[in-house]
Amino acid sequence: MNDMDYQAHSQASERAKLAREALTDCNFCPRQCGIDRTAGEKGYCGLDDTVRCFLEMLYYGEESELVPTHQIHFTGCNLRCEFCVVAEWNEQPLVAEEMDFDDMAKRIAHRQSEGAKTLNFLGGEPSVNLHGVLELLSRVDSRIRVVWNSNMYYNDIVDKLMAGLVDVYLADFKCGNNNCAEVLLGANNYIEIVKRNILKAAERADVIIRHVVIPGHSECCLKPIFEWLAAKMPDVKLSLRGNYVPPIPVTSAPAEYLKPDDMQSAVDLAKNMGLKLVK
Repeated sequence: MNDMDYQAHSQASERAKLAREALTDCNFCPRQCGIDRTAGEKGYCGLDDTVRCFLEMLYYGEESELVPTHQIHFTGCNLRCEFCVVAEWNEQPLVAEEMDFDDMAKRIAHRQSEGAKTLNFLGGEPSVNLHGVLELLSRVDSRIRVVWNSNMYYNDIVDKLMAGLVDVYLADFKCGNNNCAEVLLGANNYIEIVKRNILKAAERADVIIRHVVIPGHSECCLKPIFEWLAAKMPDVKLSLRGNYVPPIPVTSAPAEYLKPDDMQSAVDLAKNMGLKLVK
């Protein structure tokens, strides 16, 4: 291990200790649960202090500059998106196996040998597993390009402890106003927090904004997001996704799939506003 690798590992290890200490009064996210996860208490995310992974794989479906990417999916989330495709792992996060960090570090090395260009932390939501992410980073090759694949709904402690350890923030921007966010995501203070965290991320690393185009939410969500990006981050990379899946049963989310014409309209609007689209 060279000096640079040692320093990176040592930094991640020290930060992992700080994150684990913070679990005794957990405020990783804006829910401000304040519970002691080390005592087995569980907050909104449904997690205690254990770290659990429900899937790891070499994946080619992310943005082209990131693939092939090694995805590590953590359980638990601090949002309740009605249209979430992995909702079962957020509703019952402790069902998955507890992570063996040494074994996962070996898997990361193996995926690199298979051609992985990036190491991709997602979920669920990685920020509620902050201590686990940092512990894992203390055990792997520091030259790996790290992708923070997040809903960006987290508190300053996450931003501070991950600073300098992330190469690419793959940042979800789901809704364009707090009314839709409360109904669809279960968060009534979503907008201001996500905007703050995206701007901070852009000061430290590359950022890709990802927006899943939601049927019927062009005026209330898509356009306000585009307008904010054009005003605040005109050069940011924007990834538009048309893979919205209606939930079963439907409560408040749209019951239909996105139409091709609606997706094309979203692409045209982004281009007309001068936004930089990536695939």
